[in-house]
Amino acid sequence: MSEEPASARYLRYRGLRGEILNAAAKRVPLASIAQQARALSLWDGKAVAPGEEAQLAAVFDLGVLDPLGEHGRGIDRQAKAAPPAEGGDEARMLAALQSARFGIFRLVGPEAAGGAAVERLPDGERLVIWDSFLAGRTPPGRIFGARLAWPDPDLAMTCGVLAPLDGWVLRQLLAGAVPERGPVVPRQLRVDDLAEIDSILAEPRAREVLAALLEKPGFAARLYRAAIDRGLMGPVPGRMPQTLH
Repeated sequence: MSEEPASARYLRYRGLRGEILNAAAKRVPLASIAQQARALSLWDGKAVAPGEEAQLAAVFDLGVLDPLGEHGRGIDRQAKAAPPAEGGDEARMLAALQSARFGIFRLVGPEAAGGAAVERLPDGERLVIWDSFLAGRTPPGRIFGARLAWPDPDLAMTCGVLAPLDGWVLRQLLAGAVPERGPVVPRQLRVDDLAEIDSILAEPRAREVLAALLEKPGFAARLYRAAIDRGLMGPVPGRMPQTLH
């Protein structure tokens, strides 16, 4: 474990993370981007049509790190086309992104030394995530899906997308429900939404199903789509509710 403070390492790795992900995104072919966007209901037939920046980030998260279909990953194309010098920070960050894992977390609150304390669902394991948005601007108790990368064994970083969950989203995922196709009404998480998740996960069977789902390919895409359908990631062009007169 490095003697350098985690806060200093995070700031250095954060810049490299952005550079690598941006470069990898440019190596994702349009056919892959189209498939990821269609899966999230964000394709207008010619281009990605997001209503919010987070939706666009979700499309590229899939294309770069976890694509649907038979498409290769942008991060692997980047590693092959522009391999960094071995043993350096860039090489560690690249390898961490290549092995990033998706999970669901509950925010506990900011840590005194920096970062954000979270509880992983459904097993309740506690860990610290380094993400400036989580640490400074997200209310404790918030539940979200995120992909984590470990450039150092003791340093967990997000990979850019935080997808909020409520009880409706969790039930859709546990039931294997097909995506919604109707209007999307933007909404914010409420305290009772989070309490509903606790109620659902109080059932041992629900925890077992969720743990199994987290290991299945394509789960992140399913979670992103359910959060989008629920309106938790903002308005969606082409799925706006009709105004009643």
